[in-house]
Amino acid sequence: MKRLALFRELLLISIGEQDSFSKLPSEKTWRWLFLEAQKQSLVGVSLSGIERLPSEQRPPKELLIEWIGTAEWIEQLNRQQIGKIREIATVFEKRGFRSCILKGQGVAELYPQPLRRQCGDIDLWVDGSRENIVKFCRGRWQIDHVDVKNMVIDNIPDVHLEVHFIPSWFYSPFTNRKFKRWFRLQWDEQFTNHSANGYSKPTIAFNLVYCLVHIYKHQFDEGIGLRQMMDYYYLLHHSTVEERGQAYTTIRSLGMGKFAAATMHVMNDLFALKYEYLLCQSDERLGEKLLEDILIGGNFGQYDKRNAHGKENRLTHGIRNIRHNVDLLLDYPSEVLWSPLWKCWHWCWRKKHGYL
Repeated sequence: MKRLALFRELLLISIGEQDSFSKLPSEKTWRWLFLEAQKQSLVGVSLSGIERLPSEQRPPKELLIEWIGTAEWIEQLNRQQIGKIREIATVFEKRGFRSCILKGQGVAELYPQPLRRQCGDIDLWVDGSRENIVKFCRGRWQIDHVDVKNMVIDNIPDVHLEVHFIPSWFYSPFTNRKFKRWFRLQWDEQFTNHSANGYSKPTIAFNLVYCLVHIYKHQFDEGIGLRQMMDYYYLLHHSTVEERGQAYTTIRSLGMGKFAAATMHVMNDLFALKYEYLLCQSDERLGEKLLEDILIGGNFGQYDKRNAHGKENRLTHGIRNIRHNVDLLLDYPSEVLWSPLWKCWHWCWRKKHGYL
């Protein structure tokens, strides 16, 4: 628990909410802090915190060099990815498809040092019919997977690209209908909101809803990490009162009020986000449960044995996923109960369209 308290302090120092540690970490604890930052994909961001520390509180020289080297590698990856996004967006644009980067590099621009946010896959939302987008991509790249939301392209050097037809979805058909109605009203603005990096990105108003939906969906499969939570912290920090109010109204209409309250507890407890920036009143019980899962699982729940990761067959994956979701049934019953029905429908849908 003492180590976790120091890790929380390191996060607060990294985002500028604290200037130094209340207690000097030992050499062994510093190594643990570095490994925890790796686990949560926050090595680059946390280096900004270390730079703010007084010299006597910084990690041992050997570890500091390793920390700096990892952060420089992250910055280089980000530069490469920004160039790749511009390149891929231009390919689509030349064929008449507008595009918009989801999450990742779009949210990173809200960070004080954007290049230190560790990047992941490229999620590109493309404006057009699924049939036309798939046809175009098949003529240019190797498609690994197509589903109702996106397709995966994995033969572009140094890039894992997911081309989205829609931003996200819900297992419940009733909730999904509401979500589709909402994002179609926001559709055009997202493709015309230009980034300083030369491509389009969603507005903060859109991301306040979409990014929380994305985090919510990950709770039922891969898991959630602190990088996603830090993204949401910066979204809230840069949003207006009106944007937060409208976002919460939409989030409640999607049946996510309880999850929003849990997330606000994490925002306040872990990142010390002031009450005025929260979407709603926080829920300590749900928030502590969510935070425990995040700290156990790490980035996208990769360290949580309850989640479905690795090379598993469909049956093993499904059983593991169901066991994991049973723990969420009482708190978020709609998505848990609709999940198996939706997955059966989705398998049939993919088979019918030749995507299996």
